[in-house]
Amino acid sequence: MSENDKSVSADSDPGLEWAKLWQTMVESSNRMVEAWSGSMAPFMLARLSEKPSGFGDGNELSAAIERMAQGSRLADVWDIDRKMALAFGAWIEMRQRLASYNAVAAAPWPEASRRFCEAMSASGSGGSRHPDWREAFAKWSEISNEELIRNQRTDGFLQAQKELLQAGLKLRSRQDDVAEAASAMFGLPTRKDFDDVTRQLTELRREVRTLTRQMRDQKIEAAR
Repeated sequence: MSENDKSVSADSDPGLEWAKLWQTMVESSNRMVEAWSGSMAPFMLARLSEKPSGFGDGNELSAAIERMAQGSRLADVWDIDRKMALAFGAWIEMRQRLASYNAVAAAPWPEASRRFCEAMSASGSGGSRHPDWREAFAKWSEISNEELIRNQRTDGFLQAQKELLQAGLKLRSRQDDVAEAASAMFGLPTRKDFDDVTRQLTELRREVRTLTRQMRDQKIEAAR
């Protein structure tokens, strides 16, 4: 193997590419630590650098961030940092729930593939003709639908779906808290302000329609 081939093979090595990507992420994290010194960001980034696989190992990091953010509020810790920490922990938890859901949702595919291969082998045995692609596709659709429906009725699938939904709602709530805090910090209207304006506008339109109907009815009565 020539030097050029070795260089191309080294550049295409997935492990080497992942190492380079992780090194870039660590360098970016270090720059963020320097920019956010004195806040909660250094703790989170340092924790990730110590345990890069922490996203998939239980809920340790998310729980640690939750306990830290819900603790005593010191004068030198901004409220926006606390809410960002809570949103970060909720994001980690949602990723874990999503991984668990994907694992449960992918469970029926191996069984469906096994049943399909057995069905195709049985149809081609005994000298009978092999089914064409339409028949094969119809058989695969039938088997896969049966396995998917059977899996979706299991307690494991329903529990994973429930936990994923709860994690998604929690993350959305944490994101709303961060957005509200950031808007208040920069003097921008928050989502609650827009909701109040929308509610008042809806009520005003309802009152205008009521007055319009009353005036029309009065004109009709006066014309009689």
